[in-house]
Amino acid sequence: MLTFDRNEQHLTEIVYQRLRELKIEPPTSERIERLIRSALHSCEQNFCATTSAQISSETRAKIDGILNTDKALEEQATQSQPFDFNNLKADPGRVGLDSLLKEIDKLETIRQLELPENLFTEISPKIIHHYRQRASAEPPRELRRHPEPIRYTLVAAFCWQRSQEITDSLVELLIQIVHRIGIRAERKVDKELIADFKRVSGKNNILFRMATASLEHPEKSVQDVIYPVVSPSTLKNLVKEFKSSGPTYRERVYTVMRASYLHHYRRMVPQILEALEFRSNNELYQPVIKALELIKKYTDSSQHYYSSEDEVFVDGVLKNSWREIVVEVDSSGVEKLTGSIMKLARFKH
Repeated sequence: MLTFDRNEQHLTEIVYQRLRELKIEPPTSERIERLIRSALHSCEQNFCATTSAQISSETRAKIDGILNTDKALEEQATQSQPFDFNNLKADPGRVGLDSLLKEIDKLETIRQLELPENLFTEISPKIIHHYRQRASAEPPRELRRHPEPIRYTLVAAFCWQRSQEITDSLVELLIQIVHRIGIRAERKVDKELIADFKRVSGKNNILFRMATASLEHPEKSVQDVIYPVVSPSTLKNLVKEFKSSGPTYRERVYTVMRASYLHHYRRMVPQILEALEFRSNNELYQPVIKALELIKKYTDSSQHYYSSEDEVFVDGVLKNSWREIVVEVDSSGVEKLTGSIMKLARFKH
C-alpha cells in the first residue's frame, strides 16, 4: 500500500477498515498514528536509498550544481550552470519567443543531469508527485540540508515530472502555432475576398447558355457571342467565387501561411523541433516520423527545395490539397518539393 499512497489520512482509514475486517479491536488513535508514521519513515528511507543508489556520481554532482552546494561550486568552478533550481521551478509566464527559449533551456538543463531513464518507471505517479511537491515547496537551502539519499530523490522526482511537463507544453505550443498560422491565414484571405465577393446562382444555366451561344456562332468573338447572354459582371463574380473556394483560394491561404512562418514563427518552430524527439511503435505512423526527421535536418537550411537525394515522404503524410501546393514541376518535368510549406503541411496534418 505504501508503494502507491503516502497520505496519512488515507492510510489511517485503511488501517481501521482492515481491523474491522479482521474483527480486531483497534489500539488508540495515537498509537495508530505512531505506527503509520514509523512505517512511512521506514518506507521513505528504503525508497530514497534505493533511488539514490541508481543515480551516478556525475549526476549527483550536477544535482548539487543546480542546488548551488559548496561541493558542486568547487568542482564546477570553471563551468557555467544554465539554470539553478529556483529557475527550474519558475512558471514560463506569457507565451512568446523569450519564454519559449527559457523553457527549452530548462528542459536541456534537466536532460544534462542524465537521470537514469528507468529511474521511476515502476513507481506510482502519485508517489513521484508526492516527492515532487515536497521539492517544489522547499527552497534550495532546505533541500541542501537533507541527507544525500533524500536530497537526490526529491530533486530527481521534481526534474522527472518537470521534464514531462515542459515536453507536453512544447508539444501543445507546436500544435497551437501551426493551428494559429492556418486560422490567421484563412481569416486574412477571407477578409480580402468578402469585400468584393458575390455568389452567383444558376451556374449550370449560365454554362448552358454560354455553350449554346458558342456552338451556334463559333466564328464570332467573345464580346459578340458570350456577353449578350452572360454579362461581364456575372463572369467576374464567377471568377471571384471560384477563387474563394477552389485551388486558387488554397494557394492564397498557403502563401499567407508561408509568409507568416518565414517572418515570425520560423524563429520558434526549429527551436521546438530541436528540443523534442518524435517516436512511435505504430508502423502506420513511420512515414510521419521519418518526415519529421527530414524537417529537423533542414531546420537551419536556406534551401527552397529538398534535395533529390533525400527520401521525401508524401503519401500517407500529406492530404491531396496540400500536395498540389508542395509539389512543383520544373521545366524538365522533374517534381520538386518546397521546404517551408512542406513543414507546415506535415505539422498541420
